[in-house]
Formats: sequence, C-alpha cells, structure tokens
Amino acid sequence: MKFLSTLLVTLLTFFQPNCALSAGAHSERLKLEQGILTARLEGNYDRALAQTERLKLLPDSRDLAIALELDTRLTRLSWDSQSHEEDGYLFGLSEQLIALCPKNRRQSRPERLFQCGRGHFARSYLSALRGNLYDAGSHGSQAIKAFEAALDRDPKLTDVKLPLGMAYFYADHLPSFAKFMAPFLWFIPTGNSDKSLPYIEAVMNGGGPYADAARFIYSDLIMQKAPEQIPQASAQLKALVDRYPGNPRLHLAHISSYAYQNEWQKAYSAIQAMKSAIQQESRFTVVGKIWEIYVLKYLEMPLPSGLQSSILAVRPGDLPEWTKDWLMLAQGLVNDFSGDRNAAVARYQQVLDSGNNFGSGWLLELAQTGLVVNLYPASQ
Repeated sequence: MKFLSTLLVTLLTFFQPNCALSAGAHSERLKLEQGILTARLEGNYDRALAQTERLKLLPDSRDLAIALELDTRLTRLSWDSQSHEEDGYLFGLSEQLIALCPKNRRQSRPERLFQCGRGHFARSYLSALRGNLYDAGSHGSQAIKAFEAALDRDPKLTDVKLPLGMAYFYADHLPSFAKFMAPFLWFIPTGNSDKSLPYIEAVMNGGGPYADAARFIYSDLIMQKAPEQIPQASAQLKALVDRYPGNPRLHLAHISSYAYQNEWQKAYSAIQAMKSAIQQESRFTVVGKIWEIYVLKYLEMPLPSGLQSSILAVRPGDLPEWTKDWLMLAQGLVNDFSGDRNAAVARYQQVLDSGNNFGSGWLLELAQTGLVVNLYPASQ
C-alpha cells in the first residue's frame, strides 16, 4: 500500500514533565495525555480530540494539546489522504508549533525543540501529500535538526528517538533522483540508516507510554523496506491487535504482514480475528473483505456467496482512492469465480489502465495474467 499513507498513521506525540506545574496539574496532564494516546491506538479519534480540548485548559499545556490534536487529525487523514477538507486547519496547527522554534537551538530547552520538530515533521508530511517537494524537504530537514538538537541537549530524552528515527528512515528512502541531488540541495534531508530502526527499537524496548506507538511504526517501516524482517513485524502487530482489538487499522496491518510473506493460512486466521472483534460494518471492514478475497484465492477455497455480493456492491467512491486497484482486482476475482469472464477481464483491464498510483507490481502482474487466464476458477 502507499508509502506515505502510513507515515502519520504512526505520528503519536510525546511529553516531558514541566516542573513548573503543580503536582495536581501534572498528574491531570499525564492522565489526559495517556488517554489521548490510548484512544488513538484504539482508533477512537473523536474521543482523543475531545480530550485534547480538555488538555488545552490546563496550565502550560496548550502547546502539547495542539501537537496532540494535530497528530490525531493527521492520523485520521492518513486513511484517506486525498481528502482536503481540513488542509487549512492542519497547516495552521503545524505553524503554531513551528512558531515555537528557537533562534538558537543550543540555548533552548529540549522540550521546546521537541515541539518545534514535531511541527516541522507534520508540515513535511502535509507538503509531501500535496506534492510540494521543496516544502516537504525543507521542513523535513528542519525537523531532523530540531530533534537532533533536543537529543543533544538531553541524551536521556529517549522519546525523541521515535520521530527522529522515522525522519532518518524516510530521508534514506527518498526517490533516487532526490537522493542523487541531496548533496547539492540544502532542503533535501539526510538520512541515517544506522540509527533509524535502532532508535525506534530503543523506544519500543523502553516500556514507556510510547512503546506501542513505536511497535506499530517499527512494523510498518519493516513491511515497506525490510521484507526479510517481516516476521518480526507480524509478532509486534499480533501483540497490538491483542491489546487494542477494536482498532480495525491494526487488524488490517496484521493481515497484510502475513500476506506479504505468502503466509495465507495465518492471514486467514488474522481475518477471522478481525471479524470476531469488529462486527460493525465500515470502510475498514470492507478493506478486510477485499483481503479475504485474496486470501481465499491463494488458499484455493471457494468464495462464500455473501462475500461475493458484498464486494460486487462496493463502488470505488465508497473507499479511499488508494484502495481502487485493490477493489477492482478483487471484483475481477469474484467475477472469475462466478463464471462471468467478460466482467472479470474488464476489471483487470481497469487495473492496468488506472496508472497504479497506489497499487503494487503484484497487482499489475496479477491483472495482466487475468487478461488471458481465469484467476479464480470455481473448481479450485
């Protein structure tokens, strides 16, 4: 699935104690922060946002609340990043954090540098989504500098290693042209592969409130760029779905981790776990049904009639743009299974004609084969 769609699914924020707060205010701040993080991991963005509004009312907590609100809204946006409804508001929130950036990093408090970096990081992501390479690169560079300065000022500030590790990773996996030009263009960030995943592992292993966020980030990056380590991703995602069974996005990531390894029986078990835990229909469960079509095909199992009719009833506009090729190919498989070869071929051709903006080579290869061969004969 799309490379950037998962970046802000993983942008969970951080907090360092402010000694100026009273004991009671500090306790309430920690409680609200943990509640926001938990709600987000559970997939309940409305509850998380409601708690950010409460956090804004506490002394010296407004900046943290803005960061938490921004990250929550961006996490929700990452499911359907083609939506522009909140762009102005989101850019405004990021600018409020960027306004905190000090002129002299070496004399600033680590926590202020941390907030500054989060603002630049969010702005980099938004700019990348909207196709502005210059802004994405320049804000990415500023985010890395702010995070590095925060860690330099306070080496015990372990949580900063999570977004810094992410920033290093994405900078190291820029398109080849951008990497070639990086030494000549100041706004293209420089990555650090030796530190990216180890930094995220340090947060995972620290056992703090952000360990679960780090587990998801770690798993997602592995699935994107380190296929030899995907079994580790599956193990981490299994722990997360056990802990937060009501979040369908975690289930979908768990299913895909097995599919990418061709572990179809395990993927089928993960689908059953999702269906058991989440019974209310939504766009997420529709994507789960799309995965079920593929899994049943590779297990050479028949398609239930209810699943066939459900998938054929879905229109591309019902789901995010990045699912379009996945849906059309799944519908082609259903048509092949039911014996409607003409309809199947039409769907496969649509996949090949779509431009594959969000798909994968695997989808294209399957669609190409489907033009000449029935991909899902009912007899299998």
